[in-house]
Amino acid sequence: MAGSIEKRGKNSYRLICTNGYDLEGNIIRHTKTIHGTKKDAEVELAKFVTDVQNGLVINGKSLKFSEFTEIWKRDYGSKELAPSTYKRYCRMLETRLLPYFGHFYINKIRPIDIMQFYDLLERDTQLVRKKNNNGKKTLKPLSGKTILEHHRLLRAMLHRAVYWQMIVTNPAERVQPPKAKKPKRRSYDDEQTKILLENLEQLSVEDTKYKVAIILTVFTGVRLGELMGLEWQDVDFKNGIICINRSSQYLSDMGIFTKVPKTESSIREIAIPEFIISLLEEYKLWYEEQKSFYGELWTNSNRLFVQADGKPMHPSTISKWFVKYVSTIGLPVINFHGLRHTNASLLVAQNIDIAIISARLGHAQVSTTLNFYVHPLLSHNRKAGYALENLLLPTRS
Repeated sequence: MAGSIEKRGKNSYRLICTNGYDLEGNIIRHTKTIHGTKKDAEVELAKFVTDVQNGLVINGKSLKFSEFTEIWKRDYGSKELAPSTYKRYCRMLETRLLPYFGHFYINKIRPIDIMQFYDLLERDTQLVRKKNNNGKKTLKPLSGKTILEHHRLLRAMLHRAVYWQMIVTNPAERVQPPKAKKPKRRSYDDEQTKILLENLEQLSVEDTKYKVAIILTVFTGVRLGELMGLEWQDVDFKNGIICINRSSQYLSDMGIFTKVPKTESSIREIAIPEFIISLLEEYKLWYEEQKSFYGELWTNSNRLFVQADGKPMHPSTISKWFVKYVSTIGLPVINFHGLRHTNASLLVAQNIDIAIISARLGHAQVSTTLNFYVHPLLSHNRKAGYALENLLLPTRS
């Protein structure tokens, strides 16, 4: 590998290093300008040649972050990310990342620049609606979780730039991630879940689909999108199996659409008890009656959960209904995803192997199940509280 020095001016030198040929047969040349004496230039040339040999010098024109963003969106984001995730990332880019980093050349972004950006985000505010203030909009500082999401996106984008050999190192990896409080995932314990199931039996025939959707989620732990994506061929009535193959999502600019599940491990089979099979068989009869009633107006989507005319149901319809319903029966209000959390917690309390629970939930790693979905029930917590007293101080019990 050849290296040479060109004098550019007083105390200014250009270092040149050639490194093979490109696809068009042209010699690949790397250059670097330094200021100092001829001796300094010779020392730096030796270092420069070594860096080129070790792949630490990227060939080609450096891009501004705004230019790189367009490449990232075209060649990665729009192709590899789920539509809802991609849309959320684009919003983060447009509102904060591009206004701050857009003019930076990506090979010039330093850890200190990123740290200053996070400091700025900590002072940033956003308009939100306060429920206890008649829906009036007010300013609220960005949460630690939101700032951490910006960090993860920036780090992932710059990691892709390294992978594509546009920059040598990722400056975001040299920055301490912003701290964010771990969200408290709310769920029902065993007694609350029993109350929920008992009340569901009192629902009218018109609310049959809501009853089935909630019970099915409690006993399978499926995600909302997976529940909405279920079709009748996914139910194996003979063997008692529910197959998860797709997810139903909604975006304002796309409407209701179908996508593959979240991860490869999300494509799975979930065993269900006989009473769930019986429930689904009864529901199928009700479903066919609805289909017959609407006749030619019925849209044969084959989804389990549909609108009145057979079209796929909006994913948020059941979740909104659920939040209103639990408040009317006196249970603490949790979101629909809390039923997935409930399912995992109850299974753990029954000493079901954590690997089996993880597989049923469609988690790629068992650690996800342990870290985010598993919490002891209050009844078990109390039992643990008395365990040592009964062991060490039996006369008091």
